[in-house]
Amino acid sequence: MSIADARPFSGRKFFAILIGAFGVVAAVNGLMIWYALSSWTGLVSDSAYQDGLGFDRVLAESRAEAALGWKATIEYDPRGRISVQLTDAKGQPLGAMQLSLLLLRPTREGFDRGLPLVEVALGRYEAAVRPPLPGQWDVRVTVKSAGKVRFRAERRIVVAQ
Repeated sequence: MSIADARPFSGRKFFAILIGAFGVVAAVNGLMIWYALSSWTGLVSDSAYQDGLGFDRVLAESRAEAALGWKATIEYDPRGRISVQLTDAKGQPLGAMQLSLLLLRPTREGFDRGLPLVEVALGRYEAAVRPPLPGQWDVRVTVKSAGKVRFRAERRIVVAQ
């Protein structure tokens, strides 16, 4: 048998290859869809309807925060310290406040942690923090005065390890 006697490329063979290729693409897409739907629900809040009903309250709190004119400067030291400088509308330091810090991992669940901030100088608050993973982290600071939340600040930091 010579090369010239080999069967030519037929339409049936082409059709089978074409159907097989589309079958592989569909199977891979199905696997990716299944993995995407099973790995994260996409649910941000357990009570989205209730949160929506309370949105007017959130707007009022936001306006009250803006009227205070307070500013928070959040700094991250790679050696494991987060410091917050809290000032009023005139730039004067605000002391004797209760500050709490929430360290959030925006790309992965299960690593969020809360810490209290301690006043080390007038208007300067610090906490020792060692994020367990490198990458992006959101730092949320909540300021309470007389037991009432008065101000919130947020900053994204990048941790290199």
